Amino acid sequence: MEEATKYIGYPYVWGGSSPSTSFDCSGFVSWVINHSGWDVGRLGAQGLCNICTPVSPEQAKPGDLVFFVGTYDTPGVSHVGIYVGEDGDGSPVMLHCGDPIQYAKLDTSYWQSHFYAYGRLHYN
Repeated sequence: MEEATKYIGYPYVWGGSSPSTSFDCSGFVSWVINHSGWDVGRLGAQGLCNICTPVSPEQAKPGDLVFFVGTYDTPGVSHVGIYVGEDGDGSPVMLHCGDPIQYAKLDTSYWQSHFYAYGRLHYN
């Protein structure tokens, strides 16, 4: 989370994958993972999902990834964020590259209607 929070407020840029270009959702998550002790390269949302082990919402821990489908017209997983835990109201929250990079509650009707899965990276 320390790496991820450095980029709060950066704008959404389609295909962006570094602080110099800014980020799209998967570029942001790939950057954070690759600068937190992993080496996964630059993956899209579906690719990130493919390298994770699914976990139930009850098992999700801060740092797990959260995946969505149907957020735009593409097959498979279309959006990814980083689960950060619950806020003071008990709502699950992610940090993701919206426009800009920001926190979002996962219990809104929008995110619930597009929710696909939580995933945990395989340990190195």
